[in-house]
Amino acid sequence: MESKIELRQRMRQHLREVPAEANEALIRALKHHASLWQPGSTVAIYGGLRGEPDLVGGFLPWLRENGHRAVLFAIEGENLAPRLVCEPADLIRSRFGAWEPNESCASLAVADLDFIIVPGLAFSPRHLTRLGRGGGYYDRLLAHPECHARRIALAHSFQIIDELPVEPHDQRVHVILTSGS
Repeated sequence: MESKIELRQRMRQHLREVPAEANEALIRALKHHASLWQPGSTVAIYGGLRGEPDLVGGFLPWLRENGHRAVLFAIEGENLAPRLVCEPADLIRSRFGAWEPNESCASLAVADLDFIIVPGLAFSPRHLTRLGRGGGYYDRLLAHPECHARRIALAHSFQIIDELPVEPHDQRVHVILTSGS
């Protein structure tokens, strides 16, 4: 089995080569899945890193149009802090290059989140495990005792790995969506 470091390097290389159409297909699969959610759900999304689906441009407006509240995370020390976002103008680039809500966005409690779209570099449908980018931000968020949100990952076929290296602190997802989902 590849180490986490080796897998991260390989997946980052693949993500650099993902065509926009493939990311758009993931967003369509997410919208199809999300069409079953109750209106008024609070949904945390991510975005802005190279190779990731454009959830800010391609999913945030859809969430708002369908009566959901959209959340992105601000980085506060070692943790992710949920903040309500109404439009892309509410966002700034974080020190890592991802979209982050500006300081004027209202804070929410982790317990207020109904769904979290969880990023990752690789996923195992067999165990519902994920390989993150290595900072542990999402693992700490998902391990929070008040985090009861449904965890959804988006994955291209090359990101699906039968067995991932897992450590005790690694958190699982509930659903892994692919463009064929």
